[in-house]
Amino acid sequence: MIDTKVLREKILDLAMRGKLVPQDPNDEPASELLKRIKAEKEELIKQKKIKRDKNETEIFKGDDGLHYEKFADGTVKEIEVPYELPAGWEWAKVRNIAQAKGGKRVPKGMKLQEQVTGYPYLRVTDMKKRTILLDKLLYASEEIHEKIKNYTITSDNVYLTIAGTIGLAGTVPRQLNGALLTENALKLILFPEVNQLFLVETINAGVVQKQFATLFKQVAQPKLSIKSTNSTLVPIPPKKEQIKIVSQINRLNDQVDIIEKEQHDIQQLATQLKQKVLDVAMQGKLVPQDPNDEPASVLLEKIRAEKQRLYEEGKIKKKDLVETELVKDGDNAYYGKLPKTWIKSKLFSVANVIMGQSPKGNNVTSEFSLNAVEFHQGKSDFGEKFLNPSGKYTSQITKEIEIPSIVMSVRAPVGDVNLTRKTIVIGRGLAAIQPYGYSLEYLYHFLLTQKSILEQQATGTTFKAIGGEVLRNLPIALPAEKEQIRIVNLINSVFEVESQLMK
Repeated sequence: MIDTKVLREKILDLAMRGKLVPQDPNDEPASELLKRIKAEKEELIKQKKIKRDKNETEIFKGDDGLHYEKFADGTVKEIEVPYELPAGWEWAKVRNIAQAKGGKRVPKGMKLQEQVTGYPYLRVTDMKKRTILLDKLLYASEEIHEKIKNYTITSDNVYLTIAGTIGLAGTVPRQLNGALLTENALKLILFPEVNQLFLVETINAGVVQKQFATLFKQVAQPKLSIKSTNSTLVPIPPKKEQIKIVSQINRLNDQVDIIEKEQHDIQQLATQLKQKVLDVAMQGKLVPQDPNDEPASVLLEKIRAEKQRLYEEGKIKKKDLVETELVKDGDNAYYGKLPKTWIKSKLFSVANVIMGQSPKGNNVTSEFSLNAVEFHQGKSDFGEKFLNPSGKYTSQITKEIEIPSIVMSVRAPVGDVNLTRKTIVIGRGLAAIQPYGYSLEYLYHFLLTQKSILEQQATGTTFKAIGGEVLRNLPIALPAEKEQIRIVNLINSVFEVESQLMK
């Protein structure tokens, strides 16, 4: 499978290096563009429409091939640029091509509302996909608007998120022109020489994102300031090339969109195929029955012997020796479709079901010790098939699960399963299921088909969960041992082919 995120990043990287479209020697160089912006600024200062930026600098390339920054007082110092640019391009700082201005927090004690007013308030959560999402917009009252009406953004500006999700840039739809702007974002007021959409792509590209990331490496709660934004280096191509680059980025991203959709469709088909294979397998229709297989009665005796052994060792209780036979009517009518040779029972009759129990919070640590066991609370460390290390340990051994075992998530979400590779302690978000003397892999694949059934029986308001009784009473059918092996081998073969196709 193609990593489309990496592909999009590569497109932007090539674009910002001048490698996405060819340079035209007839284009006016960016140096002239920057000179015009500088002249426009001087005129606006003269007209007292803007104030002079005392930190304004000029970046240039010396005869020695190195890059320098010239300050307002005439001093010059050598600077390091991210990479070399094509002829006609220039490095500049954001303050050289735009004015950065902040938004405003909603006044203390006042709240936004869902009811539509004439004053939409744009939050960082609304700023996605280089635009503003309209489905969850909130609005300011007349009173709020009156207090913060000077902090707006127009469709000609570029927004830049500076807190929470940092560094995302985009534009505002025309229907939101003049909307109020959150204090967690900036607006960039561009000069005409800079294409709006080009600047959006530039800010979202790696060359700028890496600069932002460097600023926040050692900051606990990072927030991008106007000063930092103004000091960020950006590559500037000729105006005509800016437009060509944006057009090419859009064209290529359209192709990536197609790839993403196709991969999504393939993924859905693969998931459906896997589920169908599992469903067919658990109906006894994936592999043929072999009359030479040992009858189910032999498997049943083996299960009984294993349960008796575990009881004598004190690992299960006397009540676990009870057996249950399903009746082929009502809710269990499904099992009437199964081969007559299969065992029809409930999970607790053929497997040891262990519900998790959480140790006290102060007994869970990230530090390993000799008397500690790896601890798992829920699904967060589930892999594709096998449980990943949690990095958490406990010396309070509440429910210790030995290998081989299946672990199932029993709360938020319900029904996902993994296999263990080591002894672990499980908390109340998990259950462990251990077959009595038959194929662990078969039971694992059977449980993969039961997620939707268990979800239907889950209860709870804050989050859904199932209790031990629901899991223990889950209907199950078992074929002869040799048939289990044939089923598992074929399922694994199909899954392996699917896995190779999805790479």
